Amino acid sequence: MKPWPATLCVLALPAAAFAAADPHAESGTPFAGSIIQAIAAIIVFVLLMVVLKKMAWVPILKGLQDRENKIRSDLEEAEDSAKSATETLKQYKAQLAQAQHDADRIIEQSRSDALKLGAQLKDQTQSEITAMKQRAANDITRAKEQALADLYSQTATLATAVAGRILQRQINPDDQRELIDQSLAEFKKHRN
Repeated sequence: MKPWPATLCVLALPAAAFAAADPHAESGTPFAGSIIQAIAAIIVFVLLMVVLKKMAWVPILKGLQDRENKIRSDLEEAEDSAKSATETLKQYKAQLAQAQHDADRIIEQSRSDALKLGAQLKDQTQSEITAMKQRAANDITRAKEQALADLYSQTATLATAVAGRILQRQINPDDQRELIDQSLAEFKKHRN
């Protein structure tokens, strides 16, 4: 318990005693009383002010000053937080814009790569088809030439056999081979 209320009571008692002891005090005026009572009241008032200053006003003012400092520091922290949040938002927006730019670039690059790959695959397929057509044409030409050669060979053999019968003599295999080669040479000459 604080001792200052008791001190105030002790100091106020003499003033009350002086006021009660004065038989000449007029009850209707605020300035009624003696000089001693006035001095005692002033002393009590001054002591009360000193005690209030040390016991009440200093702690109240200190509490108010502390509160003001806390509010000021909270406001500064809030401003710093707002600045930090604004800076973070700017960085986030910049990163988001960069990510969007990168995504657009990647999509465009992918589109370009897909078109190039499509063109390459088309060219490759076209060249493979052309090569297959050429091989097929070459195979057909070779097969045709082989078939014609076989046909001429059989025709020459048959013609030789018929001619041998007609001539009544037998042609030997070397003569037969020579006749076949001559017939093939003539056929190729007429074909071209």
